[in-house]
Amino acid sequence: MTSGSFRFERFVLDPDDRRLRRDDVPVELNARYLDALALLVREGGKLVSKDRFLDEVWRGVPVTDEALTQCIRTLRRQLGDDAGRPRFIETVPKHGYRFIAPVERDGDEAPFLAGSAGPGVHPTPNPSPSRGGERRNR
Repeated sequence: MTSGSFRFERFVLDPDDRRLRRDDVPVELNARYLDALALLVREGGKLVSKDRFLDEVWRGVPVTDEALTQCIRTLRRQLGDDAGRPRFIETVPKHGYRFIAPVERDGDEAPFLAGSAGPGVHPTPNPSPSRGGERRNR
C-alpha cells in the first residue's frame, strides 16, 4: 500500500522511500524505528498500543518492554521532542503512545490534526460556541 509522504513541522517522512528528513537533511533512524514512527504518524492522534507496536514493528520477534521504550526515546531525541512537554509523541501511561502534531499528507488540501476523526476530517476551531471556549481536559 502506498501512503505517500507525511509533513509535520520541519520534517518530511516518506515511509515508501524509507526516509525521514528535517529541513531536507536526512535524519538517521534504523528500520524498526522508522517503522514505529510511520505507524504513529499514519494513526494521527489515535492511541497505538504496545501490542500493536510489537505486532506491526517487531512482527512477532520477542522483545522486552525496554525495546519499545528505547525506540520512543530515540524517536523523541531525533525529533527534538520532550516527554515532559511533548510536541510530537505523547505517552499514554500503561497503554501506548500517540502522535499529536498536525500532519499534512502529500496530496491533501489541508492538514489533518492529531486527535481529529482522521484524515480529511478537520475540527472547527470552536465546535461548541455555547461553552465559551472551554478546553477539553485530557
